[in-house]
Amino acid sequence: MDHSESPLAVVARHQASLPVNLDAIARDLGIPVQFRPLGEGVAGLIMRTGAPPSNFQILINSTEHPNRQRFTLAHELAHFILHRDLIDSNITDDTMYRSDMSNYIEVQANKMAADILMPWRLVRKYNEKYNGNVEDLSRLFAVSKAAMQIRLDGLSA
Repeated sequence: MDHSESPLAVVARHQASLPVNLDAIARDLGIPVQFRPLGEGVAGLIMRTGAPPSNFQILINSTEHPNRQRFTLAHELAHFILHRDLIDSNITDDTMYRSDMSNYIEVQANKMAADILMPWRLVRKYNEKYNGNVEDLSRLFAVSKAAMQIRLDGLSA
């Protein structure tokens, strides 16, 4: 990551095309990502490593559905962006995106994960183009139908 560029600017730069390239975001933030089996009930984790450039690493459960893996990666990137100063050794998120951190912190990470994967401006644009077809939109954004439906419901809120 160019240290003059904020993590949010890195994210925004990679939201120009769909689906959002999470691997490129992690790479540009200097965070190695590994996909491997993590055990029953563990979706992913972010841990402090002390290794430059970011001093963090993300692990994603490779046995989960690819859309789930994408949301988990976005969720762990959100922890890095929002909460990296709070991470002592690691944050392990279960499949319901609960951890030892407070519920508020997990809600923040979930919201930012949705913002990363499904930027509002692109959701609005493609929602019109695809007439609100959840299946087409979820495929375009590479997210689950449930995640896309929640996002679309937010348009009218």
